[in-house]
Amino acid sequence: MRERAKIVWAVMVAMACLWAVPVWGQSSLEDYRQAEAMLSAWQLDEAREAIDRLSEKEPGLAEVDYLEARYAFYDGDYERALERIDKALSAREVGSWQALREIIAETIAVTESYARHVSPSGRFEVFIEPGRDEVLLPYAFEALDAAYEELGEELGYFPSTPIRVEVYPRTATLAQVSMLTDEEIRTSGTIALCQYNRLMITSPRAVLRGYGWVDTLIHEYVHYVINRKTYNQVPIWMHEGLAKFLERRWRGEDEAQLSASSEHLLHTRLQADDLISFEAMHPSMAKLPSQEDAAVAFAEVYTTMEYLREKVGPGAFGELLDTINEGYGAQEAFARVLGTSWGRFEKDWRAYLHTRPVVEFEDEAEPFEERLVFEDERRSGGELDQVEAPGAQDHIKLGQMFQVRERFGAAVVQYEKATRLIGQRNPVLQGRLAQSLLATGEPQQAVDVLAEVRELYPGYVTTWLELGNAYLALGEYALAREALEEAARINPFDPGVHQGLGRAYSGLGEGAQAERARGAERLLQ
Repeated sequence: MRERAKIVWAVMVAMACLWAVPVWGQSSLEDYRQAEAMLSAWQLDEAREAIDRLSEKEPGLAEVDYLEARYAFYDGDYERALERIDKALSAREVGSWQALREIIAETIAVTESYARHVSPSGRFEVFIEPGRDEVLLPYAFEALDAAYEELGEELGYFPSTPIRVEVYPRTATLAQVSMLTDEEIRTSGTIALCQYNRLMITSPRAVLRGYGWVDTLIHEYVHYVINRKTYNQVPIWMHEGLAKFLERRWRGEDEAQLSASSEHLLHTRLQADDLISFEAMHPSMAKLPSQEDAAVAFAEVYTTMEYLREKVGPGAFGELLDTINEGYGAQEAFARVLGTSWGRFEKDWRAYLHTRPVVEFEDEAEPFEERLVFEDERRSGGELDQVEAPGAQDHIKLGQMFQVRERFGAAVVQYEKATRLIGQRNPVLQGRLAQSLLATGEPQQAVDVLAEVRELYPGYVTTWLELGNAYLALGEYALAREALEEAARINPFDPGVHQGLGRAYSGLGEGAQAERARGAERLLQ
């Protein structure tokens, strides 16, 4: 029943304007269609005006109650939304209305105990379960408030506020309140969405070692700005390209960078002529059959925006969205900004892909499989099971045994032997080596062995945690703060992250930040 309802709800918006209501006049029908269109585009002020006009002309109609329910749902007033959709259904049983009711009821069930927290600027409202997830708030607020300014300048649009954000404890919860299934979320690695006029994100505690949740949150905010500015006219490949390219803009970086592992994956699929077509990305990256396919697709669309910016320069993205708003289709708008045709762009872009630098992995080095591992997918052997070289496996197992027994010098010897066999590009192995080096009083060596994997796999939290610990041991408090804040933006549920941050902030004389870190540590313990 739940999956059928999702399908009905997915097509509802497309079909709603086709309903025939012969008792209505043309003016009323136009108001109804206008209200539906504005709700789909998340233009609540314009939707409100159309609903009010329709209500005056056709008072007491079930369609008005349905529109009021949808409006209230998008406005975050879930109880009112449920009240109005029940009133509509009492007058007429419509499948799409029932599907909307199910989404509303599920959302109420999930969020009824959530607490509301407002960002320092007042522009964002984050709804979150009381307790451990509250450790996310300062990092979320820092990024969101910065992104509002940075992306507003970049895209030429500052949406009305406050903007609603909801944080869910598990992927199953995200599936419960969205049009995705839990299987689709896990298969594709989709862990956050921008739907129903809000940002929706899964807590990093749902993932074994966390994930880049702060940049992911801003990725969804880019989607929000695009939807609001263009009245939801942008196709998924363009959405995702802009969001991927700009997800780190809040940090003051002009563009995000693909990780070296993503570059390698893109290069491998390009050489095999096995890229993901733009058409296959529709209607959602979450519908792709694997996390690898999703990663390739994100890398591809990132490069389309990289290409556009390189050819057109600053202001290209705002111009692109403005051109769409002038009435051009997405492909035509993209080509017009480039000053070419869409067919010519596709040929030039593919040629451009072959010119991009790529990190080559040595044949003897086994690339680490970079994927989300959910908490309920823990494997007995852990991520080092990916190492296939038998000799390296033997040294790793010995190293782990020595490390558990706190014979750290012996562990270092074994991990270094494994490293000589498979190279310095496995973040799990290098992280264990760094831990053992720190325990033997060799912090600079720990920094050195992590140098390569921090560039290859920037989303692997242990690298940043051990770098932070090494810099603390060296008295390099600014570098320790930088590394440990990065760890918190991936997995802030390790008390050691905040313990280290407290020491780093204290060493830098940042008393208020140090107290915040100690508070986070207490919350988690």
